[in-house]
Amino acid sequence: MMSLEPDPKTTPTSRCVFLTGVTGFVGGTILSCLLKAHPSVRVKALIREERDAKELQSVYSNLTPIIGELSSLSLLISTAAEADFVIHAGGDSVPAVCAMIDGLASRTTTGSPMPRLISLTGPRSLIDLSNPITGNLRASSRPWSDITDAHTILNVPKDRMHAGADQAIVAHSTAKGVGTMLVSPGQLWGRGKGHLKKESNAAFYYATVKSRGRAFVIGEGTATWSWSSIGDLGDAVVFLMEQALKSGSERRGQVGVNQDGYYFVRTGDLSMMERAKAVSERLGLGEVESVSVDAAREIHPFGPIMWGCGERTRSDKLLELGWRPKETDWKALMEEGEGERA
Repeated sequence: MMSLEPDPKTTPTSRCVFLTGVTGFVGGTILSCLLKAHPSVRVKALIREERDAKELQSVYSNLTPIIGELSSLSLLISTAAEADFVIHAGGDSVPAVCAMIDGLASRTTTGSPMPRLISLTGPRSLIDLSNPITGNLRASSRPWSDITDAHTILNVPKDRMHAGADQAIVAHSTAKGVGTMLVSPGQLWGRGKGHLKKESNAAFYYATVKSRGRAFVIGEGTATWSWSSIGDLGDAVVFLMEQALKSGSERRGQVGVNQDGYYFVRTGDLSMMERAKAVSERLGLGEVESVSVDAAREIHPFGPIMWGCGERTRSDKLLELGWRPKETDWKALMEEGEGERA
């Protein structure tokens, strides 16, 4: 583990990390993991509500709230300009991320872009909705590698979820000479490590099964998503930041940025049928039901994509740098903290 203590050659003060999304499931976990690994790091966090700011300050003494929203672009620019590193976990917001890149770019840089920003994204950009949703794993599908498929991943059609935002952020980073890394987890399992939001939308499927009295899949339910625990995602983000802030000789490998800066976070692969069976067994329900795409859409407008699609990924870049997942039992994560999620 690296130290984020002052380096007289780079900055006269202790390291400062600017975070967004800290009241959420992902951002709150990243904040917790960061301060657990580096208790003395100075954190500035964009927070909308004063009450949330006070609540988080009562837990994290070295957190400085920056009261504002992702639309507060001048505030984002000035705060990022004072940070050594920025982590954005506030969802797709191209203007906000570009403003933070502008702030980072105002600091003196020389040579190739230094890795200074992590923005959370997701692999739904890989879903080709011109193919019909069937709930089944396509025979022609294969896992995506963030090394061998890097160019393809960042050049999928811009109208896909996340894709346009990812491409705009990379283009702006490249133009401004700032190194950005896009971190892309698949399905997230487990209880959030943050102080405020503990559950993700994984709780919705479980609650739906409970109310219906029967677990369900679309088609055969062989559609498969790669997954990781929320805690491992938090640790992976902190690990990547640590590697980015090390000097070249200290790094375990090359930290790619911008066009080479897309990173999957993945522990294993899990089909929808495996999830449905686990929920059914836990609730003591009967056989899993197969429903149509239209029926899934009636349950939730986004249901066909959540339960009928999937993409398998491989976090080859992080593995090359030396990161390894720690939480590998998805069933234990499903029930962690007596949770009801799937």
